[in-house]
Amino acid sequence: MIVIACEKRGDLPWLRQLIQAESLEARPAAPGERWDLLVDRKGNVRSTGQMLTCGLDGRSSLSVSSLLQEGGMAALQREMYALDGTPQSPREIPLGGLPGTLEQRMAGAAVLLFLGKI
Repeated sequence: MIVIACEKRGDLPWLRQLIQAESLEARPAAPGERWDLLVDRKGNVRSTGQMLTCGLDGRSSLSVSSLLQEGGMAALQREMYALDGTPQSPREIPLGGLPGTLEQRMAGAAVLLFLGKI
């Protein structure tokens, strides 16, 4: 079971929606509990060994590439590794169907990349 912490308590509802909608083997962290993934205050997602920055510019690891598609699209700018060690190659990722605001959908996509689900 993957434990996911959020620095902003307001992120817990969309995280719960993401976990349920994607049938993830994950759960939100209890306060002070050790985590496998952390969604920080800026919407970046980190594990113990790497971090995916999420943003609107091309310098972010995961950046918005299109808002014309329903829900938007994000681009993984460089290779990263899922928690199980599987390499994740740069590619476009649809954000449609993910819960929350654009920033939360970006963080949700980063969580799914870490879990090897997209």
